[in-house]
Amino acid sequence: MSSSSAVLGDLMVSLENPTVKWVAVGSAVTAGAYLAFKVSWFRKNPLHSFSGKTGAMGKDQVDGGIQSYNQFFDQENGKGVGDRILATPDFVNKFYSLITDFYEYGWGESFHFAAREVGESFEASIIRQETAIAETIGLKPGMRVLDIGCGVGGPMRNITKATGGFVAGITINEYQVARCNKLNQDAGVAHLTEVKEGNFMDLDKVYPKNSFDGAYAIEAACHASNTTALYEQVFTVLKPGALFSSYEWLRTDKYDKTNKMHVDAVDGIAEGNALPEVRTIQDCIAAAKEAGFEVQYTFDRATTGGVPWQAAMKSARRAAYLTHILTGILEFIRFAPKGTNDVHKMLLSAAVNLEKGGDHGIFSPMYLIVMKKPL
Repeated sequence: MSSSSAVLGDLMVSLENPTVKWVAVGSAVTAGAYLAFKVSWFRKNPLHSFSGKTGAMGKDQVDGGIQSYNQFFDQENGKGVGDRILATPDFVNKFYSLITDFYEYGWGESFHFAAREVGESFEASIIRQETAIAETIGLKPGMRVLDIGCGVGGPMRNITKATGGFVAGITINEYQVARCNKLNQDAGVAHLTEVKEGNFMDLDKVYPKNSFDGAYAIEAACHASNTTALYEQVFTVLKPGALFSSYEWLRTDKYDKTNKMHVDAVDGIAEGNALPEVRTIQDCIAAAKEAGFEVQYTFDRATTGGVPWQAAMKSARRAAYLTHILTGILEFIRFAPKGTNDVHKMLLSAAVNLEKGGDHGIFSPMYLIVMKKPL
């Protein structure tokens, strides 16, 4: 027997040992993750993102957090969460405690989609989507506007840099407030921004009436337990004549409630993204009018661009699946908290359903509605 054959034989025998097998697998995945990171499949170092805790949750809370989240947002037959809907804010907070690090690591600091032009980079399309909504409310230097559901502040930073206007943000999640303040400071826009922790269903408890020159929500109002109630809160804190624009997550006219694939895909979108239900543009128009707004116009930005909005998820699929393997390994060796892999599994399922919704044109994450508070 040659020396190389002997070495190979010894290696195969060693791999029959479960401990050796796991070490080998872990080494291979870690090496793959390193390679992926070096060639920019990932936006952040995964070892920084998944060690110690997930977002605001300590190690011992992650597993219970994802289990209770899944139970609350379980949906079927297009019926939403039903009579559990009033508890939505608590579980939206839990959702962002679980997934903020995943989102920032895999997608960037702006937690939203964008339709791209051919040849346009993902990053450029994200910024264009943000500055477009700022243009709809006429943001300029000297104005003070509200970012509803600001997350870690990616849109806020890009919008202030582009317009020179002042942006105040509100998020229900304490961890995101701290993260946003740090990133604002690092970006040199702390003087043009502020962030508060609070429930956007209770804006009048956080801000004075008639205090903002405008407001926008970028794929955040979808978390509201009641769209009319949210719009009424925005109406209260806006000055007369101010504009409010929102990118809404909605079912389109192509959605067929008798088509099981349509229903399952949209239910899956809701379950994996902390939505109590998925509404329509007609629902939003009715809610705006009931809240006292004058609807200026609506437009589905998902129908624009040469590259569909869901293409970004498809192009990131290699990194997503590798991340899933990596989180499993890190959880197995107790580097990541128990439940981390389940969190990522939930996000993978949500991505698949979002792609289906986009491919079939039954769902839009960027249906624009522009409203005005009468003088």
